[in-house]
Amino acid sequence: MELSLKDRGLLAKLPVPFYDQMIRDIPAPAWERVLDAFPGERKRVLEGYSIGRGKSLKLFHRSPVMDRLRREMQTNAGFFQKVLARWRGEQASAVSYLSMLRGDFISENLWKLRDLFGPARLCAGLLVLGLLDPEPVARALETGEFWSRAPEAALFDILVPTLSVWGEFIENHPEMSEKFLESKAGGGFAFDLETGEDLEEDESAPGSGAVSRKLEKKLKKLQSELVRTTGQLGDLRAENEELKKKMNECEAEFEKKLSGAVSRKRKEWFERYQALDTAGARKESERLESLLQRTRRALELQKRADEEYGVLSDIREKLLEIDLSLNRIEAVYAGSLVVHKEVEKVKEALLAEKSRILKLPGIGKIVAAEHAGAGEIVARINLLDPVPANLPKLNEMVKTAGTLVELGLLADPSRVEEAVRHKRRQVLERLYFQYPPKREDLVREKRARNLEDFIESEQSRRYDLFIDGYNVLLRAHGENGHFSRGDFTKFRERFIEAVSAKSRYFSRVFLIFDGVEESRSVAANLQIIYTDKTKSSADEALIEKIGPRKDGKVLLVTGDEGIISAVKDRIFALIDVADFYMFLFE
Repeated sequence: MELSLKDRGLLAKLPVPFYDQMIRDIPAPAWERVLDAFPGERKRVLEGYSIGRGKSLKLFHRSPVMDRLRREMQTNAGFFQKVLARWRGEQASAVSYLSMLRGDFISENLWKLRDLFGPARLCAGLLVLGLLDPEPVARALETGEFWSRAPEAALFDILVPTLSVWGEFIENHPEMSEKFLESKAGGGFAFDLETGEDLEEDESAPGSGAVSRKLEKKLKKLQSELVRTTGQLGDLRAENEELKKKMNECEAEFEKKLSGAVSRKRKEWFERYQALDTAGARKESERLESLLQRTRRALELQKRADEEYGVLSDIREKLLEIDLSLNRIEAVYAGSLVVHKEVEKVKEALLAEKSRILKLPGIGKIVAAEHAGAGEIVARINLLDPVPANLPKLNEMVKTAGTLVELGLLADPSRVEEAVRHKRRQVLERLYFQYPPKREDLVREKRARNLEDFIESEQSRRYDLFIDGYNVLLRAHGENGHFSRGDFTKFRERFIEAVSAKSRYFSRVFLIFDGVEESRSVAANLQIIYTDKTKSSADEALIEKIGPRKDGKVLLVTGDEGIISAVKDRIFALIDVADFYMFLFE
């Protein structure tokens, strides 16, 4: 049950009675379970009260606590969604009844349903089922009359499909048929009965007698229909039993016939081999000749397959030559300052040919022992280009090595881990070669001289982090020619996932990109912001957000000198782009 953007915008528009009704519908133990999943919200809601386990059960209907719960539900979509799910469990009968109704029926009978359920419960039920989109429903929710008007006498008309069930209840409680209009104004008759609220008798209620007679007439008619339907149901059940009996008889007869047929066939097979006749021997000779011809044909096909795919000795020789060449290229990658483009092309061609050979049928006879273990993984790592785009692959290789150790397929992952560390250093050196840091002193505290020290000291949790998104991505990927334009979206999504995973080390994180139109999304303490290019750029948005800050608790990740110069007096530290990118994918 995921709230749409339209539903989230609705939270701030719903009136106070809507939230108060939801709070009252959920019992105190259920509120305890909801707040267990949101420790921060629990602390804010029960601040100033004893919050020991079980001591808060009497607090949830107090005005200050209800006010705090309402504010959390209005401003925190995730918390509201959890509360809504809990409300659905407590009001399962209401949601079940609404789920049986069509959307057009709800639109046409909205006001009757509102009188039946009450405005708050109806709105919550429609929100649970995702039925707030129809225009008449959305328009009615914005009127004050929807939330305040008293119920009308015709609200029971909508219960006609279920009056056969209600009939027995009203027959046992006849006073209810005359007092249903006296429930709380706008509270919802059906659910006032559910919650046990007493309806005080009022003989002067206008039209109550007429409504009672009309209701009793409908009940009698539906009760007679129920008796007729019950009789028909009994007849159908008897007919069903008769059909079952006939089906069982047919199955037994089929099993008997099948058993007889199998016995006759077995007898025929047995009698066939009692004596050898010449006709049978001639047929067997012909069958043998046919089999020999198939054998000769199969061997001819095998000869053609060997010519097409090769034999073991040839394939083993080719693999050995490819591995030797790749080892030499691996040494070039490890020791050369610059790798020639032609070497890169040859490397890709050799890897493609090796991949083709390893897909040949029966290749396991050759590579089962020769191309397994840490050596093959290390070779693949060493052949990776030292570009930031390969950092996620390195992380996956470390995880894969750990999985192989757990499965007993790899004894020691240390060679793989050392190769990954070496390749990461190459990536970092390449980044620093392209963009050497121009500013010193990551932070001003003497105890933390670099980013890792600052994170490990947990001082970073006191600061807000602002990230110039495309500046980091373009410096890490955009100017080295190792990606196509179509891959940039994939790099951005991996970058966002990495920032989200490391956001826990900071108080709040603001990741800002240039966009087509303004939008933002919030997940935990991370805000992802896309600016409207017709109004402002990401640079202007960063300056606008950091400029008013005077507390000095700001960390900035960018290589843009214009931004740095504009906010240098407002930030605590400037984090180098290369350092930050390596921190994300370590």
